[in-house]
Amino acid sequence: MAAPELNSLMDDVVEEILLRLPPDDPSCAVRASLVCKRWRRLLTDDPCFQRRYRAFHRRRARAPPPLLGFIHHVSDDQHPGAPTVSRFVLTTAFRPAEPERRRGWWWPIDCRHGRALFHSAGEGLAVWDPMAGDVRWQQEPRIPASDCMYSTAAVACAAPGCDHDHDHGDCGGGPFVLVFVAVDERHETASAFSCSSETGEWSSAPSTVHLDRDVLAGGAVHFLTDYGRTVLRYDLAKLELSAIEPPEVHSDVLLTTTEGGDLGLAILDDQRYLRLWAWAADHGVTRRWVRRRVVDLFAELPFLQHVLPLNLTGFDEGTGMIFFQASDGDYAIDELMSSPRAKKLWGRDNFSNVFPYRSFYVHSNSLRRRLT
Repeated sequence: MAAPELNSLMDDVVEEILLRLPPDDPSCAVRASLVCKRWRRLLTDDPCFQRRYRAFHRRRARAPPPLLGFIHHVSDDQHPGAPTVSRFVLTTAFRPAEPERRRGWWWPIDCRHGRALFHSAGEGLAVWDPMAGDVRWQQEPRIPASDCMYSTAAVACAAPGCDHDHDHGDCGGGPFVLVFVAVDERHETASAFSCSSETGEWSSAPSTVHLDRDVLAGGAVHFLTDYGRTVLRYDLAKLELSAIEPPEVHSDVLLTTTEGGDLGLAILDDQRYLRLWAWAADHGVTRRWVRRRVVDLFAELPFLQHVLPLNLTGFDEGTGMIFFQASDGDYAIDELMSSPRAKKLWGRDNFSNVFPYRSFYVHSNSLRRRLT
């Protein structure tokens, strides 16, 4: 029988080995968990090891969790009456657990903190955890049809102590909050409701704001009303909605974030100029729109002149990549570089929005599902 000191030493060595499993290849964790019960327990049942794993790779890469895929919406222009489809495009060996879908189509409207949010016709909102395959259904708040011209929603982590500005690596399977925003027919008033996953109930009274205001404070989730006419900000701590007038009114506009974490906007102007703005503090006192940069896409990426029209389709908070659609397919552009580069993601497939999915794959429910 081995001495206790030797057993302890071997356990430490095993953990150091498993810590170095690549974070962007889930198959490695699956194979390692089949070696023995000890390895499987570390990878599936030991929360301390899982926290060490995420912290280890954050320190090494100085980056958010790895990109495991894209969630996007696809429509069929040749058959306008055909149902729309949501797809998960893989970028690694990760295979998401397919959700149990009810009838009707799913329209992706948000993806953050390891969860994806969909609207399903006639069924309400569906919160999907691709790691575990769990789906949480929630009916939308009751709003008279005459009071709602436009609506959208967002999902955010509500786990206490989670680092909400970085990786959300420790909040999988934890509590979350839904925020539902509706704009009235005259585009004069916006109302926001919040719902905790722990109660399953929407707030009894909405937070309402008139769309001619210009206020901002605290950490929150953001929404863009139709045609980019107003930016809405919902404070998750105060449960308050506020409105910010954008610097320019334009139909092709995208919410972004800056390197410092400030709210940003990407505006595509005249199918050529990418105008980047930030809602930044002015001498540390008040906030205002500051133009960060104007990118002449035809000058930086001449091939785009031949694949018009262009449409903005998504943004990756983890890397600052902006996604856009051209006539020959979908691209990603790194707007943080002094000389932007474009990477073609896939061929033409009629995408209307793209949501990157980032997460650490070491998750007990995910591995258990793969091993059964």
